[in-house]
Amino acid sequence: MSDLLPEPGWASAVGQVSLPEPVPGAIADRLLAGELIARYGWAYDERDRAALAACFTPDGVWQGVLMGRDRVDPIRGADAIAAWLAGFWPAQTDQRRHVFTNVVVGEPTGGSVVAHAYLLLLSSHDGTTTPVSAGPYRFTLRRTDRGLWRIAHLEAGFDAPF
Repeated sequence: MSDLLPEPGWASAVGQVSLPEPVPGAIADRLLAGELIARYGWAYDERDRAALAACFTPDGVWQGVLMGRDRVDPIRGADAIAAWLAGFWPAQTDQRRHVFTNVVVGEPTGGSVVAHAYLLLLSSHDGTTTPVSAGPYRFTLRRTDRGLWRIAHLEAGFDAPF
């Protein structure tokens, strides 16, 4: 890697991003996967710890990577993930907005599916909204008994320190 940070294409270089081919059909699965990703952002931004935990499978994993170099150790378990993420809230006196875009959902196989999305993280404070960070997110989703998706593994990528 070069000294340019973030190095263009870092998420593919470290194996976080591998875009699936588009698959016709399964529109409901794609919509539900996209909605789950949005719900994760809403739950965080509205500081709804229960809703945040509900986005994950009971054995879900959250981990992060900063510019493809620095890794955040995995957090395991829906309640532990929600507690860990909620631990940032007291220091964040601004209103955060997790904007997920460019959602790409692969073909469901064996009750799971991989989805990719870009995050644009915004902060609103004192009447001003500014970007905080951006980056690629990789979601491995698992189907529940009710046919809904939950996050089994999330790898959050950040292009810049926040």
